Amino acid sequence: MAKINQGILGGFSGRIGTVVGYIRKGQPIIRSLPSKPQMPPSQGQTNARMRFAALRTVIPAFVPAMKIGFRSQLDTKMVHCVAFSDMWSAGVVGEAPECALDFSKIAVSRGRVACLAEAVVVRAGEAAVVRWAPLGNIPPADGSDEVYLCVYSPEETKVRLSEPVRRSEGTLAMVVPDGPLHCYLFAASAESRETSTSQYFELL
Repeated sequence: MAKINQGILGGFSGRIGTVVGYIRKGQPIIRSLPSKPQMPPSQGQTNARMRFAALRTVIPAFVPAMKIGFRSQLDTKMVHCVAFSDMWSAGVVGEAPECALDFSKIAVSRGRVACLAEAVVVRAGEAAVVRWAPLGNIPPADGSDEVYLCVYSPEETKVRLSEPVRRSEGTLAMVVPDGPLHCYLFAASAESRETSTSQYFELL
C-alpha cells in the first residue's frame, strides 16, 4: 500500500491495472488488488456462506415484525443485527450444500411477557383465524397486552403482519395468501417495551 502525497497525477480512485486507488481520511491511497485464495474453502467457510445466503433472502421480510418483537433490545442494537444473530444461531440447520431455514425454530419476538395460552391457528376461507384463552393461567398475562400475528409465505417470500388486538379479546383474524404458511403469534405489553417469545404454527 502507498500514499500519494504529491505528483503530476495527484490522487486517483478506481482500478488501474493491478492496483486500486481510493481516498481515506482525505489521503489518496493505492494498493494492489487482492489475490484469489489458492486453497478451496473449508467446510466451515462453505457452511457460513450458505447460512448467510439463506438468511439474506428472508431477514428483510421479517424486519417489520421484529421491530416490535425485539423492541426491548433495540436501544443498543439495530433490528437487522438482532434478526441476523437470532436466526443464525437457531433458524439455520444442516451442512452445505444442504443448509436450509427451519421456520419452526425462528422467533420474531423474544421476551418475558406471557405467551398466549391454549392458542390455535386455523384457516377460515381466505383468512387465518387465531384463538386463545383471553387471560390464561400463565402470569404475568395482562388483558391489555397487544397481540400480533405474523405470517410468512414461502411462495411470495413476503411477511404479513396483523393489526394488534387486545389479549382480552381472545381472537384475531387476518386475510392470508394460499399455500403453505409459517405463522408466529406474540404479545407486546401496552405498559412497557417487553414482549412475549413468539409461538410458531404452520398452515398447509
